[in-house]
Amino acid sequence: MLDFIRNTFQAASPAPHAPSTPSDTSKGPFDPKQQSDGFMTRVLLVVGTLLCVGLLLWFLWASMSILLLGFGAVLFAVLLRAVGRIFCRISSKMPQKLAVTLALLLLIGLITGFVLLAAPRISEQASTLSSNLPAAVNKIEEQLEQTQWGHYLIDKIRSDASAPNLSRMTGYVGSFLGIVANTVVLLIAGFFLALNPDLYVNGFTRLFPIARRKRAREVVSCVVKQLEGWLLGQFIAMLAVGILTWAGLMLLGIPLALVLGVLTFILDFVPFVGPIAAAVPGVLLAVLQGPEMMLYVGLVYLGVQQVESYVVVPLVQQRTVAVPPVLVLLGALLGGVLGGLPGTIIAMPALVTFMTLIQELYIKDALGDHQSTDENE
Repeated sequence: MLDFIRNTFQAASPAPHAPSTPSDTSKGPFDPKQQSDGFMTRVLLVVGTLLCVGLLLWFLWASMSILLLGFGAVLFAVLLRAVGRIFCRISSKMPQKLAVTLALLLLIGLITGFVLLAAPRISEQASTLSSNLPAAVNKIEEQLEQTQWGHYLIDKIRSDASAPNLSRMTGYVGSFLGIVANTVVLLIAGFFLALNPDLYVNGFTRLFPIARRKRAREVVSCVVKQLEGWLLGQFIAMLAVGILTWAGLMLLGIPLALVLGVLTFILDFVPFVGPIAAAVPGVLLAVLQGPEMMLYVGLVYLGVQQVESYVVVPLVQQRTVAVPPVLVLLGALLGGVLGGLPGTIIAMPALVTFMTLIQELYIKDALGDHQSTDENE
């Protein structure tokens, strides 16, 4: 963009004045009208460029939810292709489209089977959780009421909760319907994208010059490979966290250990925010059994996170993508600012994609440094 503006300015600027000749003595050493036209051309080019950049940024900001949904569909398509590749390895004659369809049916079957087998127990424990949480919250309120700052905090929460119930219920219903609609769109778009990815990859590579299309395809393949590795590592970490949380709470005698373990497994996909949100119900339930149990439950969640950070993640990252913790934190914060909760959810895969593009397009292509990236891999 800068080179384009610079070349345009050079082309629009008037040429150096040649020595005066008898034929142009009537115009003097320079032409004021020509200088004014060149200056106005440069001003219009700058204003037009700034307007185009501003409109592009506004369009990206206005369509942020669509972009997040599209990236989620791509991520789901990568997951289906990775599972479908396993079926193709088992049966080399199986078509890729059939393998992707079987992968989708397998995921649906696993979710359905888990719901049918564990739903009664989880539903019972969830109802117990919903009935016990108000008592735990009331006990915490009683303890906070004994302090001045706690009394102020409780009054503030109650005043905010006294808003019209109809508007809040309408907002909740609208948000729920929006989540359901976005999920359906994501699943359908991801499935069709996984069925025929070459159609979209070929269309994307045609945007580049012919000499660069092969390299563009290589970069896309590298991004997909890195996302597959990240998904595998993330699933292993989530499964380990869920099992360890369930086992720790069960050893403490917490009756809702299963549902709390499943909740931890699901929310661990969200960096930083998810583990904290998953620990809140368990700590609240421990309040009913005394401060000692509350401390033990908190130590279980803290210990599980330490095991994930220092044992599970390093072992997984030996064969998958290694993301520095500081970048994970900054990526989660930036995703939350730009896209709210959906932005925070996809912050990690977006960060993996960005890091891969930096390595392939800047470090390797622009700087010509192939050795350091190969050693890191």
